[in-house]
Amino acid sequence: MNESIASDTEGTASKAIFVARQPIFDASEKVWAYELLFRSSGHAKTADVAEDDLATASVIADGFALAFSGMDKRKKAFINFPQRLLLDDTVYALPREICVVEVLETINPNLEMVTALTNIKSRGYTLALDDYVGQPGFEEIIRLADIVKVDLLGMSDERLREVSFGLLRYGCRLLAEKVEDKRTYEMAKMLGFTLFQGFYFSRPETMTGSKVPTPVLAKMRLLRALSGDDFDVRELTRIISSDPSVSYRLLNFINSAAFSLRDKIQSIQQALTLLGKQQIKQWFLAVIISDFDSTAKVQEAAYTSLQRARYLESMGRLYRNHAFPAETLFMLGLFSKLDVLLSQPMDKLLQNIPLDKDVEDALLSKPSPYWAWLSLVEDIEIGNWEDVFEFLNNRNLDREASAANYADAIKWTHTLLRMK
Repeated sequence: MNESIASDTEGTASKAIFVARQPIFDASEKVWAYELLFRSSGHAKTADVAEDDLATASVIADGFALAFSGMDKRKKAFINFPQRLLLDDTVYALPREICVVEVLETINPNLEMVTALTNIKSRGYTLALDDYVGQPGFEEIIRLADIVKVDLLGMSDERLREVSFGLLRYGCRLLAEKVEDKRTYEMAKMLGFTLFQGFYFSRPETMTGSKVPTPVLAKMRLLRALSGDDFDVRELTRIISSDPSVSYRLLNFINSAAFSLRDKIQSIQQALTLLGKQQIKQWFLAVIISDFDSTAKVQEAAYTSLQRARYLESMGRLYRNHAFPAETLFMLGLFSKLDVLLSQPMDKLLQNIPLDKDVEDALLSKPSPYWAWLSLVEDIEIGNWEDVFEFLNNRNLDREASAANYADAIKWTHTLLRMK
């Protein structure tokens, strides 16, 4: 499946598929790949339905098409395949240059499965064994695997050494998953792991006790000015017009396919008039967020912040409850990773931004009506579908509309960041 095919199927994918995207980092803490998790919005939420029964070939193909439209084409994509899809031709619908076939630990490692995986590998696909913790019976699968993912959560140091030393003799690459803290990360590197995945990489490295750097203060002043309701559009026009890079990005953004304009916009004034006050504000906020730092960890946090902001805003419009205005939900998503973006404690940063008290409490993980909305996007991102659907059901929010909104957020974020 090439890029043109991905584009052709994007329309159907966007209507019914949720896509969770989790970064995989190399030893230099650069994004090496993404794990993609898909779920159709049409599946019933029942506790006794196995995930294996929910992963259809069409969901995987359509979900990949949607994710592919919003990701760096140079990165690999890990995709979970249950046993029955490994035994048919589903894998071959995806491009071998990008797709890493992730073999779930729930498979039966019998001769039929070994034969199927041998055939997949012979066609040029990369194989990864998921959630290995040293369980017996997978030796033949490990011999075929290019990558073995080891679940570190709850594993003792002694057991981790035993498992990693046992795997290294196979010559496969080791990926540490569920890396929760720096100590675990450093130990895994010492034991020969070269790929890493987990919450550690999405947590802030706060520089407590240090002064906020001057460039950060300048951005914070802009964020403060834009976060209020009384910002000056004329002053914003002046700021944008005085920065060639920002001006170029604004014109590129508004002339992109997202707006479907018949005639190209030629001036900043035209662009700002067309966008309107609220969209000007949101676009410039997004630009500031995306420009905080060039490191992979921060850029990933920027991507997540922007996608959350767009999705929550659209869900606010769908919900139509005055207690949760769409523009407030946008701000909730946009600032949800501010501590990661700026390497400063969240409570310290929020002192400089005039936010609704309930939004501020949610960002500080305090009890708040907005906490459930933040949990919603976090649940989507980790593929916690049961809680996602429970949230939607409790508020009578249509699953398919929600999935379409999430697809729109992926495209919007990709369009915005592509203009950098």
